Parts: sequence; structure tokens; C-alpha cells
Amino acid sequence: MANATTVSQHISLKPVDEIPSDCRIRHYDELEADAKAQVPLLTDAPADAAVDDADGATADAFEGCDLVTYTEYYAASAV
Repeated sequence: MANATTVSQHISLKPVDEIPSDCRIRHYDELEADAKAQVPLLTDAPADAAVDDADGATADAFEGCDLVTYTEYYAASAV
């Protein structure tokens, strides 16, 4: 019987000053509910704050984008 492996995702949003012309941007309203719930927590916290996403659902919502626009533009990363 194979063991299921759960990989925890570490998600962060960091403000950016410049927006490259070739980046993929998602608006807050386009995010899934789980991701929407995390955006205010990540943007209101210190710049190095991040959220652990044990099931990967929130990280999946940020997949396919480089920046998220909320109150300003934020670089999204999930590791």
C-alpha cells in the first residue's frame, strides 16, 4: 500500500514597486474563496509573513500568476 505524502506550501505576498509588462496578474476578485481569505492576512502582516497551506488549495489559487492586485500589487509566491 502506497503512502500518501502531504507537502505543505508556504505562501507569501510581497508589495512590488514595478510591474513588468510580461507578468501574469490576477485580481483579488478572481481568486478562489480560500485564497481571498488569506490575502488580507498576508498583506496586513509584516513583509516577511506567510501562510502555511497544508492541502495546497490556496497555493493552487495563486498558480498561473506572478502578481496579485488587492490594495496594491503584490508578488505571489508559493514554495
